[in-house]
Amino acid sequence: MRAMDRAAKQAERQRIARQNALHREAMLDASAQAAAEYNEMVEALTGAHRVTFSKRDWLTIATALEEAPPPRKDVEEQAARARLDTYLPGFLDKVLRRSEKVMAALADDVDAARLRDDKAHARALDAADDRNAQIAAARRVVELDPDALVAALEEHSALGRLPFSVEGIDTIFLDGRIVAVVDGLDLEDMPEQTVTLLKSGKASFKTLATGKRLEMHRDAICSAALRVAIEFLATLPIGEVEVLMLTDLLDAATGHIESVPVLHVRVSEQAFRTVNLTRTDACALVERLGGHMSWSRRDGFRAINPAAFGIDLSS
Repeated sequence: MRAMDRAAKQAERQRIARQNALHREAMLDASAQAAAEYNEMVEALTGAHRVTFSKRDWLTIATALEEAPPPRKDVEEQAARARLDTYLPGFLDKVLRRSEKVMAALADDVDAARLRDDKAHARALDAADDRNAQIAAARRVVELDPDALVAALEEHSALGRLPFSVEGIDTIFLDGRIVAVVDGLDLEDMPEQTVTLLKSGKASFKTLATGKRLEMHRDAICSAALRVAIEFLATLPIGEVEVLMLTDLLDAATGHIESVPVLHVRVSEQAFRTVNLTRTDACALVERLGGHMSWSRRDGFRAINPAAFGIDLSS
């Protein structure tokens, strides 16, 4: 009995040890996941500009010859009709008296083949129409037609897939200038805590200092401005674009929160071709490009006047 009791106690200790080990492993996995998710979130907020710049070629499409409507082909019908015209009843067909049925089936095949030829022709016509529509659209884009430019951005850029960078974009055309007015993220969209992984494997959660949070907001606004500029310059046949970033700030005079301009930057295609975007700090690059913003570690962003850059948001 004592031996059995010792064995039972030993088995229970082993069970508890395994359970504790699994619990610790689960906690470490959860900690690693929490730290990884935090790092991914910070990268999404402040690293949206870290992409490869590649220009879309509109000129090749715009200068292509339009396709003439393709002629209808009757390859399927002719093949089916040949089978019908060359049919000779075999021995079994004669014995089983099924020649008429076979002839009727072959005649039906001719009708079915004619329908397949019709559908193939319709598909060819649609393909030609689509190709010609692409050529016409490309020509309007090359001509810098405002509606065509906006449509090109909606269809071919990644602006609609930036939920962690922007909340909305309007495009303004001003005497040859193209200005992207971007509703950027607010300070409230920044995380309030940091998550780091300790040497023990456990996650450490700490309140993000106000200054650091304001810095993260600044970096997020700068990164979003650069990413929007990248998408405009990569998608459209233009050499320069201006970006005006907005964010929500408290108006001390009224006590209301209003969306106000906080950053203006003019970016050229050449500028993006001379830097390694995947390794560039957003704020440093905005400053290098001559971006205008009013920001301090104590107060964060302050509103700037878009009229100073010839932009009127009231219209």
